Amino acid sequence: MKKIFTRTSIILFWVVLIFCVLYWPKWKIIPYEEKAINVFAWGDILDPSVIADFESETGIKVNLNYYSSNEELIVKLKATKGEGYDLIIPSDYAVNVLVKEELLKEIDRSKLHFWNEINPALLGHFFDPQNQFSIPFEWEIYGFGIDKDYFKGQPLQPSWEMIFNPKNYKITMNNDPIEAVEFAAFYLYGQTEHLDPEQAQNVKELLMQQKPWVTAYANFRGDYFLATRNCAVVVASSSYIFRTKRLFDFVSFVVPQEGSFITIENLCIPKASNKEKLVYRLINFLYRPQSVATHFNTFGFFPSTLHNLDMLNLSDEELRLIQSSEHDFEKYHFIQNILPQQEVRDIWVEVKSDDPVLQAERKA
Repeated sequence: MKKIFTRTSIILFWVVLIFCVLYWPKWKIIPYEEKAINVFAWGDILDPSVIADFESETGIKVNLNYYSSNEELIVKLKATKGEGYDLIIPSDYAVNVLVKEELLKEIDRSKLHFWNEINPALLGHFFDPQNQFSIPFEWEIYGFGIDKDYFKGQPLQPSWEMIFNPKNYKITMNNDPIEAVEFAAFYLYGQTEHLDPEQAQNVKELLMQQKPWVTAYANFRGDYFLATRNCAVVVASSSYIFRTKRLFDFVSFVVPQEGSFITIENLCIPKASNKEKLVYRLINFLYRPQSVATHFNTFGFFPSTLHNLDMLNLSDEELRLIQSSEHDFEKYHFIQNILPQQEVRDIWVEVKSDDPVLQAERKA
């Protein structure tokens, strides 16, 4: 009898042990996964310390995944139908693409604690006219970083003329072909939605004529060439120039008087997400004044909300731009494809490979 009891006990022990091995992970992981959200974002838009504070306060785990371009975000969302992502941060035109692909949930504004604090000028644009699917998070404006010492004593009227017809100084030009073509077209024709063949040819020739004055083509480190005084003017977004301005007194930021371009980064919830309750907690946390201040101080993007700006330690230039009115925004435009992408790439290849000797002959 004792032997039977012992054997039975051993069998039960192993049954329980095997059962625990098989099912313990589920017991542990399911509650953990239910309190976790997956965020797909730019690498330089969410401060890790803000995310850590959110996790500590709420017990909600935030898994951050990064993309390097809107195109990468769009491709992955289309391929997965949004499965596996709970919050994304696309730029303006990418929102428009994702809405057309029916990959985004409608935003429930009743769950947002800050909606009335958003600058109205950031709402109602082409990519989401009713802001049904997107919440403006941060924004920036393209302009020129300039060496104030170089222009000292000279009348300065910020204009696109400064980069397309500079007067005996070097510039650093944006290295994105879509943006470069858009800037050149704006200089020649103003705001336009499409270029005909003759206009496209004129844009290409303008970019070729500009090349002898270009020290470098750079997207993310154009401010370096300004800080090291390798050029007097750099075409760049406000976040890069204002960060550089904090370190170098001779750097300033100006917006062309004819108008310029902006980009708005937005928070969106993929339609496939089933974590809305947790996502809205994170969204509201990101719009808290301290979170907004931390993000601005770290990355330099302008916040979309207008409250507690005193926490941001803003310069007069920054404050004026952040408080841009709807009238000011009439001179700010969005970058869009005004030519087929292949045509833009062909123009850019020809511009970047053009021989400097031929440039000099063409200019003469």
